[in-house]
Amino acid sequence: MKQFFKGPLQNHSRNIMRHLGYAEQRTRNGQISYTKRASSDRFPRYHAYVEDRDQGMQINLHVDQKEASYSGTSAHAGEYEGPLVEREMHRFRQAFEQMKSRGTTPKPEQQEEKKGFWSTLFG
Repeated sequence: MKQFFKGPLQNHSRNIMRHLGYAEQRTRNGQISYTKRASSDRFPRYHAYVEDRDQGMQINLHVDQKEASYSGTSAHAGEYEGPLVEREMHRFRQAFEQMKSRGTTPKPEQQEEKKGFWSTLFG
């Protein structure tokens, strides 16, 4: 399922995908995609290809039901439609609506600055 989200975006698509719980994945050819587990198991998982264009971002989403069956191939049981894909795309739409209403896009979580023992006591 493909969906285009109009920009301009205040943040890079990589950071938006990370904020939405997706991890970056690179193929052997260097192509970047994003994955997110749909359960506690490795599969099924959401798999998204993202393209930055026209100051917005296009998401091509499907669900990988299982790992590739044959070594050396990328063929897998993927769902490009259906309730899982529709529900996740709806979540994307809601997130982008919130970003537009706030006038911002999410920024990756900032790590809290670590303090040493003495600065904790006397800082």
